[in-house]
Amino acid sequence: MSLEIRSIKEFELGDDSITLPVIELDVSGRIVRYVATSRGSRKRALTLLSKEPLTIPWVETFKPGEIYVDIGANVGMYAIYAGVVGARVFAFEPEALNYAELNKNIYANGLHGQVTAYCMAMSDEIDVSVLHLSAFGFAGSHHDFGENWWSNDRVVGGRMVERDKRPQQGCVSYTLDNLVNRGAVPAPNHLKIDVDGIEGKVIRGALETLKRPDLQTILLEVDFAIPDSLALVDLLRSQGWLTSDHQLRINQHEYMAEGKLESLMRRGKGGANFIFFKNPDYYSFFENYAATFVAPNPMKR
Repeated sequence: MSLEIRSIKEFELGDDSITLPVIELDVSGRIVRYVATSRGSRKRALTLLSKEPLTIPWVETFKPGEIYVDIGANVGMYAIYAGVVGARVFAFEPEALNYAELNKNIYANGLHGQVTAYCMAMSDEIDVSVLHLSAFGFAGSHHDFGENWWSNDRVVGGRMVERDKRPQQGCVSYTLDNLVNRGAVPAPNHLKIDVDGIEGKVIRGALETLKRPDLQTILLEVDFAIPDSLALVDLLRSQGWLTSDHQLRINQHEYMAEGKLESLMRRGKGGANFIFFKNPDYYSFFENYAATFVAPNPMKR
């Protein structure tokens, strides 16, 4: 599937109650809008097809009316696009500013009732705690729910953030199994989990959901430096989930040489999005995509 951004328009959208700066993208005939409240939000919009080259093509495989659950939705780049495709979307984002941007994007695309957003963390337990932020700003990531996972100070956005002085927000967590079992969220057909290192907790809170026949695909971000994250690959494969070598070798910088991914996993370096699937037709889908793939941000030699 070849997708391209045919045009980019920027304008203000709103009425007497609110005015939003908007970037409108024509993605191979699909019109999708994202608010550009900050440089971070703007960058995410302009890199929709390049930052994660296979995520939008994956979303394009969703059928209208299918249920898509996006855990770690951030400002909603993929949740919104899935809504435009016609999926019924349930998006979870615990950070307040990102959640606000996500809801602005729902408004800008007229997707109320199609995309529903929740300001909560997903985990392996129902809890009330705090969210430790990497920074207080729009479109940020690498926040920790409950426990501060940083081992030392970090540079975030060019600024040094002290481990013990991270901004905090009050936050609640649920498990996906709890929400599905009580009927608050329908059993998903497609699931994305991108929570910057605590994917293991989310998976442990979704073990019943993973076994449901409705679920067709899972996009899981795996951090090779975190053993708990790496172990999820074997767990899902042991449950019969399939993966494509072509899909795993594609990223924004290159189509990796054979064996490079396995080497990175053994050495605990880097990470990758794993798309797990049940329908073998996805093998040919990813193979065809790889055949014409050109890295949008090639590595400098």
